[in-house]
Amino acid sequence: MVSQRHKRKARLADFGISRRLKQGETTLRTRIAGTRCWKAKETINEKVNTNYKRSSDIQVAGMLVYYILSGGHHPFGEDVDCEYNISRGRYSLEHLDDDVAKDLVEWMINENPNERPTVEQTLAHPFFWTDDRRVRYLKILGNEKEAENCRNADEELLNVISKHTEGKSFSEWKTKFPSELVQKLDGKKKVYPENTLGLLRFIRNLHEHYKADAVKINLMALFPDLFGSVYIFAKERGWNSRESVIMDINSAS
Repeated sequence: MVSQRHKRKARLADFGISRRLKQGETTLRTRIAGTRCWKAKETINEKVNTNYKRSSDIQVAGMLVYYILSGGHHPFGEDVDCEYNISRGRYSLEHLDDDVAKDLVEWMINENPNERPTVEQTLAHPFFWTDDRRVRYLKILGNEKEAENCRNADEELLNVISKHTEGKSFSEWKTKFPSELVQKLDGKKKVYPENTLGLLRFIRNLHEHYKADAVKINLMALFPDLFGSVYIFAKERGWNSRESVIMDINSAS
């Protein structure tokens, strides 16, 4: 894996007993193989031969992703409980703070092989997006009707958002921007509310109408948890499935 944001590289090795599926093949039936606690759920309880699929590799890869990002922890626990937990789909991601990374790992280690992502879907996950693409996503959401209506937002919506954003780096976002910039944008229309919807609309208008000012602001450094919080909330509300959002995201990839 290569992270463009952190310039880190990880190499996976020890593929001595690996097999490559030919084009058109989906399954390889072979003898039991693999290291204890690093086998997919569907292969653990087989006694002699078992069916290995690409989705089996995805689950194990998800375990490795968590192990690397968490500093050496296994999502299914340690010692004697590990394989039992894998077989029951019981996991914990408590050693991972990044919401987007959690979203990726949960998808990859899903106990149902049919619910796991493909390799292509894994690599397209927002965890691997560049900072520029993440900012682009925030701008897209800032153009949605909820953000456009930020000054008269539904109270229920604001309460739900606050559960995802309370105590985050952007909770008092106006104090993080240069005061003259906030005054410039506030002065054009009504004042932006100091909540997440107001911030998304502010970001959209900043990049749309004040490009020279926008390039001076590093949003990902200013609000390191903004993208993750907004992405997870938008996913749960179904915003990420909207045609307007999907089309704009894909055009930026």
